[in-house]
Amino acid sequence: MKKLPKPATILQLLKKAFGEFQQNDPLRMAAATAFFATFALPAIILILIVVFGLVMDRRFVGRSLVEALSGVLGPNSAEEIRNTLRNVRTLASTWYIATGGFIFLLFVSTTLFKVIKDSLNQLWRIRQSNGRGVVRQLKQRGTSFLVILFAGIFFLATLMVEGGVALLRQQLPDLLPGEGSVIWAITSQVVSLSVVTCWFSILFRYLPDGHTTWRITMGGAFFTALLFTLGKFLLRFLLSYSNMSTVYGTSTSFVLMLLFIFYCAFIFYYGACFLKVWAKHKNKPIIPRYYAEAYTWQQVKEESLDR
Repeated sequence: MKKLPKPATILQLLKKAFGEFQQNDPLRMAAATAFFATFALPAIILILIVVFGLVMDRRFVGRSLVEALSGVLGPNSAEEIRNTLRNVRTLASTWYIATGGFIFLLFVSTTLFKVIKDSLNQLWRIRQSNGRGVVRQLKQRGTSFLVILFAGIFFLATLMVEGGVALLRQQLPDLLPGEGSVIWAITSQVVSLSVVTCWFSILFRYLPDGHTTWRITMGGAFFTALLFTLGKFLLRFLLSYSNMSTVYGTSTSFVLMLLFIFYCAFIFYYGACFLKVWAKHKNKPIIPRYYAEAYTWQQVKEESLDR
């Protein structure tokens, strides 16, 4: 049985990860991700509705996605996304406009994951070694599209699990009086944490141009998901006591959505730095893929530049 790391070791790794994080201008990185995500989120939802609507009821998929976002972003932000989806649907009056619109949505949504990929490459000090050809660019867009589909699969799996838990919840009051609500709350959080962990592990494994073992990847993803879950409750608590509507007026829902996505990106990138430090600590460092290479940053003295 493997020993768990000591608290002092964990604190040292967290400190090293924060040092790596600070060197990469995390505020700019998270802000850029939040900006692209704000425009890509409706596109991603529409793509999931179109794709999974081939085998399921589109209204059910769309309603479930918006309701899930309402639980995360808040009802006002979710309503803004719902209105955006309605406006986009009205534009698809003919088949060629609908086809062109779908291609544009693919471009917008996959651009978000390109931004995330480039950010992870920067954090892990990895770059492509021999340029970026058209074929490789298309492959990267295809990978981003598959990541979007994985998000939809995780979402549908979550709906199925929550549906099963809801059925059990109806029986718990009779079997365990007084304890059913507690068990339900714990089960719901475990399911949510598991889904977020799987989602982060997919991003860490397949988006950047480097990778480590699945064990290390899942460990880093779990740590990131734990920070995300704890921070989500803290952010929701703080926002509940703030009166942002008096400052931003009708733009409050948009600002809240931007702020939440910024926080998610900030935590995600810190988790990526922790994964890098954790992998090195376990002697399983992140290695570049066959078309990429690792690099380092080095300070150069002024005397060397004069020469």
